[in-house]
Amino acid sequence: MYNVIDEQNLVFDELPRNGSLINFSMLRDLKSTPVVFRSFSIKYVLEGCENYTVNGNRFHVQNQHYLLANTHSAGAVEIDSEKIVKALCIDIAPSILSEVVASYLEPDSALADQNLDRFFTTSDFFESYYPSHQTSLGKTLNTLGAELSNSPFEKHEFSKEFYYHLSEQLISDHIPIFKQLQSVRSVKSETKKELLRRVLRGKEYINACYMQPLSIEQVAQACNLSEYHFFRIFKAVMGISPHQYLIRKRIENAHTLLIDKSHSVSDVAFLCGFSDVFSFSKAFKKHTGTAPSLLLK
Repeated sequence: MYNVIDEQNLVFDELPRNGSLINFSMLRDLKSTPVVFRSFSIKYVLEGCENYTVNGNRFHVQNQHYLLANTHSAGAVEIDSEKIVKALCIDIAPSILSEVVASYLEPDSALADQNLDRFFTTSDFFESYYPSHQTSLGKTLNTLGAELSNSPFEKHEFSKEFYYHLSEQLISDHIPIFKQLQSVRSVKSETKKELLRRVLRGKEYINACYMQPLSIEQVAQACNLSEYHFFRIFKAVMGISPHQYLIRKRIENAHTLLIDKSHSVSDVAFLCGFSDVFSFSKAFKKHTGTAPSLLLK
């Protein structure tokens, strides 16, 4: 099923539950409206921004980003824009998703963890949003969004195989997230998800500020966690400590700047957040096996 939703055709309640469908929306203004997650839902924004509240969490889903949530989620959406906001709402029938998940649970599969089915089909699912360029599912959404945006009112049809393909990409993208969630020690599912969100918030904070003087204590405070608590959970989730992650980000950026040959070693050390050339050179050689000065020759 394919529908177009615009300001002359605002129909939500009549859409079927537990089925597969695609809605293409073009709206400027939408007052806070309850969201019914009829199936496993993908909310993808092509242009503009949609503001969601899902299970008490706020998500500002901007262009080229998408939000994921399943039938155990509840919330609302709001749009307030001078320009038309174009978005896709894709529902994948739970039966289709479960069928694809089952293929990952076969005895000879390396991922035969019975909790995987529970992850996607219960309240354990980690509802969140993602930049489309970073995932397999996102790249498909970009292509689909461009196609529908060019001809929104044509009669588009989507086969069951299409939803199988989306499910495969969705599951593949979420295997690492599933494992990260399992690595968080907590009995309650909501506590696990909240702690994972805080760790990912810390990762984003480091990604945004790694070129500045930055302490892990600052990052932990931004995540509302004690420094040790943040260190312990981050290491369990990411496989390395937050300090190691910070240094790795700085070294990766330093390597790019040195290859460009437009900065001296001392300039690169300063630009990448190191306190002095000696500590930078030592860290760079430890991580790459090469002295930074050799890349300038």
